[in-house]
Amino acid sequence: MTAAHGPLVIRKRLGWALKQLRVARHRQLSEIAKLLEVSASKLSRIETGQVEPKFRDVRDLLEIYEASDTERDRILGWANDAKAPGWWEPLGPAPSGVDLNMLISLEAESRAKSTFSIPISGLLQTEDYARLFLTEVFAGQDHVEIERMVEIRMGRQNVIEPDRTEAPPLELHVLLDEVALHRCADEEVLRAQIGELIRRGDQPNITLQILPFRAGWTSATSTFSVFTPRHPETDWPMVNVEGTENDVFIDTPQAVADYQQIWQRLLDRAMSPDDSRRMLDRRFAGRS
Repeated sequence: MTAAHGPLVIRKRLGWALKQLRVARHRQLSEIAKLLEVSASKLSRIETGQVEPKFRDVRDLLEIYEASDTERDRILGWANDAKAPGWWEPLGPAPSGVDLNMLISLEAESRAKSTFSIPISGLLQTEDYARLFLTEVFAGQDHVEIERMVEIRMGRQNVIEPDRTEAPPLELHVLLDEVALHRCADEEVLRAQIGELIRRGDQPNITLQILPFRAGWTSATSTFSVFTPRHPETDWPMVNVEGTENDVFIDTPQAVADYQQIWQRLLDRAMSPDDSRRMLDRRFAGRS
């Protein structure tokens, strides 16, 4: 199981590149749609990454725009990657309200992910912790469904492995609410999870800090992540906010900037990485 590509992010990148070519040629959307024999609304959805374009349509657009060989090779490569199913898709659809396609695509295609997490962050969860957590969050789901979600969650962690081959490992910065070090129905599972946090915190691509109880109230009321693109010339930062009923993805510049400011304010109240490690060591040893 690998996290080689993030189809939804690549689709957005592809659409953006096609739009840039059209704008650079001073061509109108309606004019190009007529040449392509599609509706203007469909072409607009291709340019915004809302639909998966047919390879033939991408090839025809590149001919209309008289794209260079370099542009053709790059964009047709994205067209191939965008239509390839994610490794997780054969495992079945996500639970209602969870957009796994976008989340895993972002994790696969981003350079960095900064997460404020109230439970243990999903990319750092042990299998046993994930199973307990998902059983509670998705109460009513049968055992088979829970095991499928656990498998997907474990597969996602490939992006932080130091020996990841298809791209550099994701730079993960997790700011963990201290409550996560106490809230678990099984003390042994929690102890093993804290041991995993200690192990992962030694990786050069992972920074782990704790927001202690003494920090008081904050403006962040739920788990959120800020994704920094690996290719800023074609992709853009995005925010994922986790909710009880549904996840929200935000990419408008002002909203992303607002969450970046919230993230910075949280960091200002957080324990240093070294102090956070000492707290984890004490919790692992059974001391408060």
